[in-house]
Amino acid sequence: MKKNIKKLLVLALSSALLLAGCSSGEKNGKDEKQGELRKYKLGVNGTDHSAWEDIRQRLNKQGIDLEFVEFADYIQPNKALSSGDIDLNAFQTEIYFNSFIKENNIDNLTSIGYTVVAPMGVYSSKVKDLKELKSDKPLKVAIPNDTSNGGRALKFLESLGYIKVDESKGNLPSVLDITEYTIPVEIIEMAANQIPASLPDLDFGIINNGVAYEAGLTIAKDAIAYEDYKEERMRDYWNIIAARKEDAEKEDFKLIVKEYQTDATKEALDRQYGGQTIPVW
Repeated sequence: MKKNIKKLLVLALSSALLLAGCSSGEKNGKDEKQGELRKYKLGVNGTDHSAWEDIRQRLNKQGIDLEFVEFADYIQPNKALSSGDIDLNAFQTEIYFNSFIKENNIDNLTSIGYTVVAPMGVYSSKVKDLKELKSDKPLKVAIPNDTSNGGRALKFLESLGYIKVDESKGNLPSVLDITEYTIPVEIIEMAANQIPASLPDLDFGIINNGVAYEAGLTIAKDAIAYEDYKEERMRDYWNIIAARKEDAEKEDFKLIVKEYQTDATKEALDRQYGGQTIPVW
């Protein structure tokens, strides 16, 4: 009898150890599975990146996780990418990217894919139509003070009939390249993200789509004019995903670009921006 009881105790102890082992193994397996996600830091501008959050969830199923690193300006994201603080960034046009890396002597970055084009808009707190503005004195007009966005704003201002610029400067003219003021304007250059708050002191401001959106302004409801994104020159203003050159052919990065360029992303962008950005893939 004692012998049988002893055998039962041994069997019970063995079973308990086996179950504990299985439980531990299952837990470790789950932890290992979670640990398999390959993590990358993506630099973004501003705080609203719900479209990228949608992409992130889809990438999770493919073993990739994105951590969003938010920047408040257009300068730090490329510097952080170049130095290795982040792995990718997605916030800028191709012409801005090319201009920035040239001006800052950065030679280790490259574009790995296109995302959207976001038309610049004309915004005013004084009028609802440009025709309402009186030109008996120079109109106060603000444009971004960086090379690419400032040049883009000047080309836009030219298309609206206010100025003419030196054609030889392409899409990167400066205020010094204005050859004629068709309508008298005083052009004020300032940081793009300062223009929305300065509108009460201006006749109008030309604002980047992303900056306008962060300030609660939309092309559909608030802009009194906006760029024709179908113009040939607008190709320079397609937004890109940037990476370091050494990582450009990384399979995970190709997957990220591929997942961005899907119909699911088009739907996510429409939910986030309400048609303010146009996919270009």
